[in-house]
Amino acid sequence: MNTDPPLRLPPRTSDAHKGDFGKLLLVGGSRGMSGSIALASMAALHTGSGLVSAAVPDRCLETVASFHPGVMTIPISDNSQGRFSLDAATELSGLINRFDVIGCGPGMTTGEGSYRIVERLLQQKLPRVFDADALNCLAQIDLFAEMAADHDLVLTPHPGEFSRLSGVSASDRGAQIDAAKSIANSCRAVIVLKGGPTVIIGSADRTDGPWTNTTGNAGMATAGSGDVLTGVITSLLGQGLSAWNAARLGVWIHGAAGDIAAQRLGQAGMTCLDIVAALPEATRAAESSVTEH
Repeated sequence: MNTDPPLRLPPRTSDAHKGDFGKLLLVGGSRGMSGSIALASMAALHTGSGLVSAAVPDRCLETVASFHPGVMTIPISDNSQGRFSLDAATELSGLINRFDVIGCGPGMTTGEGSYRIVERLLQQKLPRVFDADALNCLAQIDLFAEMAADHDLVLTPHPGEFSRLSGVSASDRGAQIDAAKSIANSCRAVIVLKGGPTVIIGSADRTDGPWTNTTGNAGMATAGSGDVLTGVITSLLGQGLSAWNAARLGVWIHGAAGDIAAQRLGQAGMTCLDIVAALPEATRAAESSVTEH
């Protein structure tokens, strides 16, 4: 089996600064699930992003900020349950032009405030990654028509989330892949259909067919692993990769980090934090061997 990365990260110039590697905004979190958006943010930093901000419900800010000093936090209006309020989407709209790419969904829940955020982000032109509760909101508010000709959107569903999006049973892998091809062609989104192995699917006119990942292991079936992947793909989009390339390389790096963690610790005991800790080594394996001066 070929375990080489599908492409290499572009080399960095010696005069590069943090603004050259993406200004990212990760949107998510709620009271009791602050760790999800924190994981995505930390993963983005460890994959090479220069500037990472997390927009979170106000009462979650200190919790998210405590995970990593390199993650900037932005408080957004919340309700008494610690979830995004009905005004959150409007507040978020005023921030978007400060960023190059947005990842949305980890730990967000599916309240009305979250629905409004997903709807607002679908209308944006900058690259976006939708995961977790952003996908669950998308399935319930049926906004696929608004995604037409939108190839800057990456969806990262696991089989259950994709079942809600497509109506195809999570137990029928072949039918889900076929449905993903249809959705990718009609909506021009890139779909990361998680599983063993993960398959990445884009529109037929912009890719040479589905791409199947060769890294990863069963130890990655642990809480928070998907949140890490969200951060990795968002990071690569912010570093200038296309949606198709960011999805493929992101899944490869994420799986390689999982393999490194499993080799060190075994599959049973590894956690999402071990995957994050292994991201720098996995990312290094995907870097170009040439350094520009």
